[in-house]
Order: sequence, then C-alpha cells, then structure tokens
Amino acid sequence: MVDIQAVIEPFIPSLNRGTPVEVLLPSIMESNPHLDEMEVKKALLSHIEPVVVQTVKESSNRPKINLAKYRDAPRKKYHKIAENLSDIVEVVDKSGEGISKTGILQALRKDGSYWRPTMTRWLHDLCEMGVIQKDNNRLNPRYYSYDSHVENREREIHRRIVEALQLHGQMTMTQLAIKIGRNGGSNRKQVSYALDDLEREGFVRMGARSRWAWIT
Repeated sequence: MVDIQAVIEPFIPSLNRGTPVEVLLPSIMESNPHLDEMEVKKALLSHIEPVVVQTVKESSNRPKINLAKYRDAPRKKYHKIAENLSDIVEVVDKSGEGISKTGILQALRKDGSYWRPTMTRWLHDLCEMGVIQKDNNRLNPRYYSYDSHVENREREIHRRIVEALQLHGQMTMTQLAIKIGRNGGSNRKQVSYALDDLEREGFVRMGARSRWAWIT
C-alpha cells in the first residue's frame, strides 16, 4: 500500500508557500491515479497551518464543562477532575494562538508519562463538549479557546455531521443539528461553523432547498 504522506511530501513546501490544495491535487492524482482523491486532499489539508481569528461572543453562550460522565468517581477524585478540567480551559483560553498538549502539561506542571494519557482523554472530552477546540494536525494538534475561529479545525461535531449526511442523505442545517443532538442556542452556531469549515474544504455543499449534501 502506498503511503499517502510519502506521496504528498514533495508538495508540502509549495503548500507552505500558499499554493492552494486545488492547484496541487491534479498533479498528485495524475501520478497516483490509484489513490483516493478525498484522502489525498485531507492529507494535504492536515499540513496547512490553521488560521486563528479571535472573535467576540456573548459569555452567556459559552459551552459549560459537563461533568456528568465523571459522577461515578469518588467524591474527592470528582472534585479534582473538575478542578483539572477548569485549569486546562484557563490555560487554553490564555494561549492566544493555540497550545499543544505538551504545552498544557508544562503549564500545569504535569509533564510526565503518568499524566499524558489522562490529559489526552480530558482534551478529547473538552473538545467534544465544545468548551475548547483543536486543529486537525494529526501529529501535534494545537488547542484553542471556544471563541477562536480556527480554519482547518477538527472537532467531534465535524465527524458527526459527515456521518449524518453519509447515512441519511441531504438535510437542512436544522435537521442536521437535531440529528446530531446539537439543536438550539450556541450549539446551532457550532453546527454552522462546522458546515462552513467542511464546505470550504470541499467535503459538503449546499444543494436545493437549503439542504446540505456530502460530496462523494
């Protein structure tokens, strides 16, 4: 099996100089017609440095840390988890242009092998809640505050939208939001931002009657 990363490696310098993915893709596919074009496109996108723009949102719309999944933990451990999650969010919020998992561990003075897997789970949970977000750099993702607009970001909501469109076909944004359990309030905004990301990257399109469709 051909390694897609090895195939696109010669094109990364051009990508970093600002050459659009759409310009590089035809040359890559011409030399490697056996590869899946969508997978190649996603691999190229993963190497683009995310553009982060701090936006102003009403504090009342800020997603809350949901501790429901930790309620079975002993009381002392439960409160410690709550404290750690709040500390992580505070570090990420102050990071400005994003921060890596290692950077978070160092800021919290927990940079050791014991904490790394636990931190990975906590970061995943916080991203799924929408409290923080991350880009889609597969090797070393960076984490951003909830009110940063991060192009090329990847969160649980993006995956759920794609799966819903693939499984159920075209849907309006409202139908999508209901289907993935993100309808109402700030959740609708998250669906809107995720659709913008996916449309910009060529994975979805707006069809007839304001319905979103997965581009196969």
